[in-house]
Amino acid sequence: MSLPTPTPFKIDIPDSLLSFISQRVSTGRIPSGFDHPPGEEWAYGPPPSVMAHLKEYWAKKYDWRAVEARINGHLSMFTLPIKEGSEEIEMHFVHHRSEREGAIPLLFQHGWPGSFFEVDKIIDLLTTPSDPTAQAYHVVAPSIPGFTFSSASKSPGFNLKNIASINNNLMHSLGYSKYMAQGGDWGSMIARVMGNYYPESCIAIHANMVIASPPVWYKQPLSWLQFLAWAAWTAGDPNGMLGRLMWWREKEGGYIEMQGTKPQTISYALADSPLGMLAWIRDKLEHLIDDDFTLDDETVITWAMLYIIPQNSAHAHIYTNYRGAKESEFHTYLLSKKVPSNVDFGVSIFPKEVANIPRFWAEACVSNNIVFWKDHAKGGHFPSVERPEVLVEDVRAFTKAVEKGRIAELRGVGKLNRS
Repeated sequence: MSLPTPTPFKIDIPDSLLSFISQRVSTGRIPSGFDHPPGEEWAYGPPPSVMAHLKEYWAKKYDWRAVEARINGHLSMFTLPIKEGSEEIEMHFVHHRSEREGAIPLLFQHGWPGSFFEVDKIIDLLTTPSDPTAQAYHVVAPSIPGFTFSSASKSPGFNLKNIASINNNLMHSLGYSKYMAQGGDWGSMIARVMGNYYPESCIAIHANMVIASPPVWYKQPLSWLQFLAWAAWTAGDPNGMLGRLMWWREKEGGYIEMQGTKPQTISYALADSPLGMLAWIRDKLEHLIDDDFTLDDETVITWAMLYIIPQNSAHAHIYTNYRGAKESEFHTYLLSKKVPSNVDFGVSIFPKEVANIPRFWAEACVSNNIVFWKDHAKGGHFPSVERPEVLVEDVRAFTKAVEKGRIAELRGVGKLNRS
């Protein structure tokens, strides 16, 4: 059976949509704020001074057409229809093949509030490393269905299993019957579901965010006791893994509740108000990146633009996976499953991440075969953006730790790619 051929894709936003966005930005209102004490200015969300500055920059200096041209000039993008159940999803993806001998297929999956654009700083490092002896990769970076230029599902039951199936079929359609996967945020969870359900294809996973349910006393008694001791010892440290997770859930988790229970409601406001979408995203970025890194105004607005353009609720709907009706399913197909032993698993821990767990917990509840683990002193939720060289170095170190037979399979598959 012949496979569909990817269609080359260039971003070309209609002038009518850009005019709508420009008009909304220029006439947008900045509500008054509160006199918070020093150090707590972001307690209720982005301060009015921050949003007023971004509004002025957006209205007077931001040039989407220049950004659009840079993305089109650097990233080779395609679309391909992928059937999933009764639907057909038009998948948008970046695909760069390496010319290096022995290159390995690597699927890079973004999360929220990011996009495929997170691959921008690492794709050249992965495909054409400056060191001729370094491992190279064929990189595929899909947009999650409904995000940026991938079409959205119409099914309220659409979940991570569906995304995993689509990603796996996409890789197969591109000629990669076996591949590695890398991701953070939702990308890490999608990659794990791919490993759980397609271990014969997704044979190695590297994650820079790891979540799990705690060990269960009657299934993992030693890990459960270790968990209790660790929790008691570290809960008082606000900068530790548990402290940051508890703080995030208590102080910063409102977006999860809203998007996870009423994704359509919040999407009306965000789709109609560019400044609203910008504030929604900028609020989370404030605490997800490390202190020594700054996202410039153009980049922050571009991230928001990539959520405004689709005009759907998929960016919010993905959170119904662990809220609302699908919460139990999320536990069934992800949290209650360990990545099988025939899938090598690697983890990079960055301290400003808000959802990570220690290795003993991951070994008890996430993977039977952790072959790489690296704790970093700096970095946050978006390592491909904040510390691209470090993330790529970790991916290569993980690759070296993957079982040699699997690496040989991956290199062999890379030679047979069809496009």
